[in-house]
Amino acid sequence: MHKGRTRWILPFTLVLLIALLLAACGPKATPTLPPTQPAEEQKPAPTQPPAAEEDRTLVIARNLDDLITLDPGQAYEHTNLLIHRATYETLVEFSADDLGTPKPRLAERWEVSDDGLTYTFYLRPDAVFASGNPVTAQDVVFSWNRLKNLKGNPAFYADPIASVEAVDDHTVKVVLSEPATAFLSILAAPAMSVLDSQVVKEQGGTDAEDADKTDQAKDWLDQHSAGSGPYVLTRWEPKAEVVLEANPNYYGTKPYFQRIILKHVSDAATQLQLVQKGDVDVVMDLDRDLADQVKQDPNLQLVEGQTLNIVYLALSPDEELGGPLADVRVRQAIAYAIDYEGLIEGLLRGYAAHPPTVIPLGVPGVDAAKAPQRDLEKAKELLAQAGAENLKLSLAFPTGLVQGVQGETLAAKVQADLAEAGIQVDLQPMERSVFYTDFRAQKLPFLISVWTPDYVDVTMWTDYFAQEGRGVANRIKYASAKATEIAKAIAVEQDPAKRQAMTAQLVDQLLEEMPYVMLFQPQSLNVVRAGIQGYQFHPVYFLDVAALSR
Repeated sequence: MHKGRTRWILPFTLVLLIALLLAACGPKATPTLPPTQPAEEQKPAPTQPPAAEEDRTLVIARNLDDLITLDPGQAYEHTNLLIHRATYETLVEFSADDLGTPKPRLAERWEVSDDGLTYTFYLRPDAVFASGNPVTAQDVVFSWNRLKNLKGNPAFYADPIASVEAVDDHTVKVVLSEPATAFLSILAAPAMSVLDSQVVKEQGGTDAEDADKTDQAKDWLDQHSAGSGPYVLTRWEPKAEVVLEANPNYYGTKPYFQRIILKHVSDAATQLQLVQKGDVDVVMDLDRDLADQVKQDPNLQLVEGQTLNIVYLALSPDEELGGPLADVRVRQAIAYAIDYEGLIEGLLRGYAAHPPTVIPLGVPGVDAAKAPQRDLEKAKELLAQAGAENLKLSLAFPTGLVQGVQGETLAAKVQADLAEAGIQVDLQPMERSVFYTDFRAQKLPFLISVWTPDYVDVTMWTDYFAQEGRGVANRIKYASAKATEIAKAIAVEQDPAKRQAMTAQLVDQLLEEMPYVMLFQPQSLNVVRAGIQGYQFHPVYFLDVAALSR
């Protein structure tokens, strides 16, 4: 399929590892299912006549309060990944059943130079935007330059690119500043989507170097889309709903559902009631306490999938921001004080794993045996050595569901665990949009947060948790010369064995410095009404709504 002299640069292989992980971390009494198992194969769906046209609306219940913007050049939350997957397209993609092989999307083939610096992409000639405008190489150049020059949260995805040019209408030449092993994986991130440059410019958008000051397209893109995906955005009402309509100009296979409605429902019990009554078709990120009720309902299906997501504590080692947390002994004491087994088996009903640090299990070089275990005496000893026996901290966290467990419940568990070590914790619940805004503004020294991958490569974690000045490390002012050195080496290393050894070394470094305490790596639990077909969990964008039917 890919012609020319091509040297593949692949992300790490995850499929077998994820399957093994599923078997290891699921509830003991209930065998888990592989993430690639479609819903209709898990429980036989009742035979139904073809749906009438008016029935071709799919309603999804989900907590939507993380949405801040739907401009692909500026969005950097969770829900937007699902929306942008439906409304925009990238040059390449990775399917849920093969996370190790890049597949064509807008690019029908590509070539890579022997030195790994030059990529040439050949666009499929039949692709058109929702406006009817053809997808061209000039649109790729505009989209990526705009992403870079907006200087928003996802701008770093364009960092490896030294230059991008349109050789002709259907040929894009990209030159990297240095070899980037993860480049093809990065290109599958929704932030690297291709926008209709003509439409965006008409709405005040620009890819100029001063786009961060002059671009005016965000408000329009918050309520419309300018992509080539199977759906178009027609409405976003914050904390209420998002509406997508089938793209009448879509050049690919037409989606079954004419309308997708994402309803904001933050309460877990309400979510379940709605899907039981048939008012919604899908519930995403089910509260683990409700899983048994779903299994007992013949009208519902429970779709399980192993995520690469992480839920973690961040502890700022910066003296100004972190205060007492700047002492590594305090951070290590907190790690020893957490009751990981009680957290996973109790709150999560076993639907999770416990990696050693913020790089998830499934990544070569991550050894589950290194995960910290609870040791209250050791925690108290470290606090005494640090002179912090009467430590008081404020723990910030997002409200609502946090990867299947209520944020308030999770925070209360951490509070109770630390209290047993003599640490007093005041809880600071925050609405998600406010939480992420303050987190990025370096205002939160001690917090619970979630990280979901935008692409599948170890750099999705090593770059942004370990490198000084980038991602989460920047948000908590974690500046480690050694961790930065290892993370940078991982980013350019081509040899898989050397990369794996470097990852193991970085895991050890993070455990020693302990700027993060890994709480759990969750499984995804999703509820689907019987009769909905094609539901397949994806660890990056969660769900491809265009693949569903009734």
